[in-house]
Amino acid sequence: MRSTIAVGVACIAGAFVLSACGGAQISATVTPITSGNTTTSASATTTPAQPANAASDGGTGTQQTSDNGAQPVVSSNPSNCKSSELKLSFGHDSDHAMQKTYTSIQFTNTGQRTCTLQGFPGVSFVTGDNGQQVGQAANRSGNQGPAITLRPGSSTNAGLIIVNADPFPADQCKPVDVRGLRVYPPNETAAMFLPSSGRGCAGSVGPLLTVSSVGTSITS
Repeated sequence: MRSTIAVGVACIAGAFVLSACGGAQISATVTPITSGNTTTSASATTTPAQPANAASDGGTGTQQTSDNGAQPVVSSNPSNCKSSELKLSFGHDSDHAMQKTYTSIQFTNTGQRTCTLQGFPGVSFVTGDNGQQVGQAANRSGNQGPAITLRPGSSTNAGLIIVNADPFPADQCKPVDVRGLRVYPPNETAAMFLPSSGRGCAGSVGPLLTVSSVGTSITS
């Protein structure tokens, strides 16, 4: 049953934007981010440096898990799409419910070869120039879908739910302004960055993100 705080959805000048009561504002445009001497690009897409002793949140699985995808499972299949061959954006298939936004992460093949994606992306909120993770990585929803073949220029999506942090009690949420999402494509340990200004919870309220396997969606 949907609750009482609405999340607005608008398309502005071709960029897909989500807004949540002054909270998350999500742009479909990937922009560079600089950390030290390293600058990421929209298509090369390595995230800001991961904090020391922090586990990667990429990987694949077959069911929703309690470890939130903290440890990647990597396949050596040479047909797997590499992070350097992909561009990230938010999908245009969004919907909204009270306190939740239903959207998707879109992976576009910007490389010169046909490659495949299969399984769950690893997704988490990050903040600061060093890409410090905020809160738990995304829960996984549903089963692993089939392998998706991406020809150069083609795209596929993974469903994503973003829960609004604002209704949680501040002492439990420990709200933190976030800069975006760290995303590990399935079977990849090289992370990508998708800008998404908003607010996450560093406290013990559970994951605010839920992700599905590539090629599948999450319905409200």
